[in-house]
Amino acid sequence: MDTNVKNFEFSGKMKQTAIILIVLGIVGTVASFSVNKTVAWVDYLVNNLYFITIAVSGIFFMSVAGVLQASWTSPFRRIMEAYASYIPMAIVLMIPVCFGIHTLYEWSHMDIVNNDPILVQKKPWLNETFFIIRMFLYLGLWTLILWSQKKLSREQDESGNPLVQRNTRNSAIHMIIFGFSICFAAFDWIMSVEPHWFSTIFGVYIFAGCFTNGIAFTILCCIQLQKWGYLKNIITDDHYHDLGKWLFGISVFWAYIWISQYLLIWYANIPEETEYFVLRQDHWGFAFFANLVINFLIPFLFLMKRGSKRNKKILAFVASCVLFGHFVDLYVMVAPKVFHHAHVHITGYGVLQLLQWCGFAGIFLFIVGRTLASNKLLNTGDPHLEEGLHLHQ
Repeated sequence: MDTNVKNFEFSGKMKQTAIILIVLGIVGTVASFSVNKTVAWVDYLVNNLYFITIAVSGIFFMSVAGVLQASWTSPFRRIMEAYASYIPMAIVLMIPVCFGIHTLYEWSHMDIVNNDPILVQKKPWLNETFFIIRMFLYLGLWTLILWSQKKLSREQDESGNPLVQRNTRNSAIHMIIFGFSICFAAFDWIMSVEPHWFSTIFGVYIFAGCFTNGIAFTILCCIQLQKWGYLKNIITDDHYHDLGKWLFGISVFWAYIWISQYLLIWYANIPEETEYFVLRQDHWGFAFFANLVINFLIPFLFLMKRGSKRNKKILAFVASCVLFGHFVDLYVMVAPKVFHHAHVHITGYGVLQLLQWCGFAGIFLFIVGRTLASNKLLNTGDPHLEEGLHLHQ
C-alpha cells in the first residue's frame, strides 16, 4: 500500500475557527470573572481538566499500543501525538488555578481545617504548597512521557531502524507512571473538592473517562481528516470497527465503575460517603442521571451491532455524545460542592460557561492542528505500520 500521504496543512477554516474560539473564550472568561468569580473559577478548572483528560489518554493509548505492539493503531498514531501535545500547554493554563485554590478547595482555609478533626489529619497532604508541587509534578511527568514517545517516533522515521524493544520497554514504564499519577491527580484536583468524601475507586473512574474521551476524539479526528482528503484508503472501515469496539467496551467499563461506586456507597449508607450523591441527586438530578444515559446507554445501544461500528455517521454521533457526556460528568463532579459551599448558581444562563469552554477548545484545536502540520501524517518508520495498513476484521 502507498504510504506517501500528503502532509496536513493547518490553514483555512480550522485555523480560523480555532482563533475565533480563543477570542470568544477570552471575552467569556473576562465577563465570567467580572460577574461571579466562584462560578468562573469552577468553569476554568473544569474546562482545563476536561481537555487534559483527552490529552493524557493519548499518551496512555500510545503506551498500550507500544507494549502490545498493536499494529492497528499505527495509521493514526500521529493523531494521538497531536492531541496529547496539549499537555505542555496545560502546565501554563493550570498556573492560574493556584490563585483560585481558596475559592475551589475548602481545605485551603486554615481556619476551617484547624477546627475540623477530619481535615486536620489530612493537612500533611492537603496543603497549598504540596498541592501545587504535585500539580506540576503530574503534568511534568506526562510531558516527559509525551516527549519520549514523540522522540522515539521521530528517530524511527529518520533512521528507519525499528526500535521495537526500546519502545516496548519505555511504554511499559510509561504505563506504570501514568497509572499512579492519574489516580493521584484525580484525588487532588477533583476528589479533594469535597475533602470529607472519599472513594477508593475514584482514580479508576477518572481513568475510564479519560480513555473514553480519547477514543471518541480519535474517531472524530479520523473522520474529519478523511473528509478533508487526508488518510484516504489508509484508515479503513476495519480501523473504525476496532475504534468502535474500544469506545463500546470502555464505555461499558466506565459504567461498571460508576455503578460499583454508587451501589457500594448507597448500600453502606455512611454519611461521609453518601453526602456526595445526596447533593447531586437532590440538586443536580437531571445532569446526574443524564450523565449515565449519555455516557453508557447511547454507546451501548448504538454500537452493539457490528455494522454500526463500521458506520462513520453513527460513530461520529456516538463519539460526539460521549465527549459532551464526559464534560457533564466532570462538571457534576466539581461544581455542586463549590456552588453549595459558596451559595451561588450558574450565571449568564450558561452562555458565559459556553464561551469559556470555546476558549479552551480553540487552544486545544490550535495545538492539535499545528502539531499535525509539523509532522508527516504517517509515522513511516514504524515497523508495525505495514501490518496496520492491512488490517482485516
